[in-house]
Parts: sequence; structure tokens; C-alpha cells
Amino acid sequence: MWRTGYQRRASSSVKSIVKKRVIKSFPTILCILLMAISSEVEPFDPVLRDPHVPDGEQIVWRVTTRDREPIFSTVTWRVSDIDGKPVYEITTDSGRRKQAKYVIDKCDLRLVYSLILRHTEEGESEVTIEVRDGHQYLVHDFRNKRQDKRIKHHPDGYNGMILAFSLRGFPFGRQDKVRLRVTPPFKPGTPLWIWKMWKSYARFLGEERISVPAGTFDCYKLEVRASGRLMKRFTSQYYFWFTAEPPHCFVKYQDKSGNSVTELMQIRPMAEK
Repeated sequence: MWRTGYQRRASSSVKSIVKKRVIKSFPTILCILLMAISSEVEPFDPVLRDPHVPDGEQIVWRVTTRDREPIFSTVTWRVSDIDGKPVYEITTDSGRRKQAKYVIDKCDLRLVYSLILRHTEEGESEVTIEVRDGHQYLVHDFRNKRQDKRIKHHPDGYNGMILAFSLRGFPFGRQDKVRLRVTPPFKPGTPLWIWKMWKSYARFLGEERISVPAGTFDCYKLEVRASGRLMKRFTSQYYFWFTAEPPHCFVKYQDKSGNSVTELMQIRPMAEK
């Protein structure tokens, strides 16, 4: 198809404009590419770090919820490795009601794997969560029914059910606040839509001397709260107390209402291997 001189000049003008814009924006494009490459190459700097919990540490805590009988759990920490990667293997035993095993990365205290078994009047429930390929995989079996879901696992992502373990690695004395993405604990009846990573933060509130059944301790107090508007409607503030002395043993947990409280009952001798 033959083009007129005007069409050829217009086409040449458009090409010239596009070429100039590409050349002008080239430094910006190059900068974005370099940032993307560097973000993949540079290791992630964890917000929580290894508190160096001794192998075999064993404690007993009491979980008190309004209108329910207290539940006593024995918590044991083990230092181990998976395929050469150092991890903590943490088991909680509440007798007939609940048994759980959590495997968390020793470096950044993030979840690697968990298995939770609950025994109720309605039947047995099994929940497994596995982190691999940059995702969290949830499988819930209850009354011969299966639920499963996959969500993206962010570099600053932590699971709500292990915050009493992971927050031992809070940067006490170095930072007063860290931002986290927290997945709520999953229980039978929890809607799957809420099981995702919600933007949250953990904030240092100061030192406090508190008494629990295991004794009186000088503690660091932390507040954990969701930062997104939607999640704030479903959750309130949560408070954690850890010993000021390393490795910052868990002492107490309480929600804002005081309806749910977990306290340290006993520090036992190191568990045998």
C-alpha cells in the first residue's frame, strides 16, 4: 500500500518520539532491573533472630480461657537440623486434649512445619502446615472432611500459633518495633478466607516485674497488633512477657480483654535426649 508524503512524515515523527522516550526512561528501567536482581541475590535480613535456646529446655505453662477449665502443656525445645539446615523442634503436650510439633528455622524463627492434633467431644482434628517453594500449605482433616489452602509466604511472615516461641528472638535493646506478616492460628471452624498473612507489628512496651505460678521475673513486655484496618475489626492487642535475661524464656501471654491467659507454671530440668 502506497503512503502519501504526509503519512510517511507522521510515521517518522511517531517513531522519533517513541525512541526519545525509551532513551529518556532507560536509566529508570535499568535501575528497576538492578533492584530486582539485587533483591534476589542479597540474603534477607531477618527481623527476629536466634535467641540460642539450650537443647532440651522444658517448661510447663497453663492456658486459662474464660468459662473453661485450665489446660496444662509441657513444652520441650530441641536443637536439630533438616538437610543441613539448623532448626528448633518444639513439642507441646497437653495430654489427651492436644499434641503438637513445630519445626522452626533456627536463624529467623519462622515456621518450617507443624502438626497439631486435637481431641474434642466432636471428634479428632488434624492440622498440618508446611512451608516450601515460597508458600504455606495448610491441610485440615476433621470428621473425614478435608480442607486445604495455599498462601504466599513472605520473607517477614510468621505464624500466630508460634509467636510465643518466635518472639523470643525480638531485637531487645536494638529496636522498639518490628513489622511482621502474621497468619492467624487455625482451629476447627476457622473460615479459610481469614487464613492469610496480615500486616502486623510487634512493639516493645518496656520492662516489667511480674509474678506467675513459676515465680517472679524481670520481663520485657511486647505488644502485637494487626496494622490493617480490616483485621483490626477481628483482633485486638496481644501482650507477651519474656524474661529480660537471655534466652528470653516465655513467661506470660494475655489478650487485651484478659479472657485468654497463658502463664509459666514450671521450669523443668533439661529433658534427656
